Amino acid sequence: MRRLQALAVVGWPTARLSRETGLSPGRLDRLLAAAVAVVSASEARAVAAAFTRLGGASPGLCGVSHIAARAARNRAGTAGWAPPAAWDDDTIDDPAAIPQWTGHCGTTRGADIHDRDGLPRCPPCQAALDRHRPQQRHHARRA
Repeated sequence: MRRLQALAVVGWPTARLSRETGLSPGRLDRLLAAAVAVVSASEARAVAAAFTRLGGASPGLCGVSHIAARAARNRAGTAGWAPPAAWDDDTIDDPAAIPQWTGHCGTTRGADIHDRDGLPRCPPCQAALDRHRPQQRHHARRA
């Protein structure tokens, strides 16, 4: 799911991902929407191979129309999906892992970078900000 979502973030539409993975567009839509609890080993291998091939490639340079790429990016942006660069190869398949949008996720600096760059704030950055806010209010009252 994360690999497919990350590819959508950079503009790979479902139709092209279907061709690249051999999975039906309907199956890909269910995977993208996280509406699937279990995937087969062959599906996981097909998606991982497509992610490796396409993760650093430009959809436009690979024959994807500007309109289709924009639609994929818009869907991903609306859903708040993380781009390929936010995932480490060794943690992308770990259900407990979170995307590293900023390189400082889990800190107030990470939250600031999310805000500055217009990125959805990840749960660890939001938690760091929530922990920091009471301290800010306390210091403001003392001043």
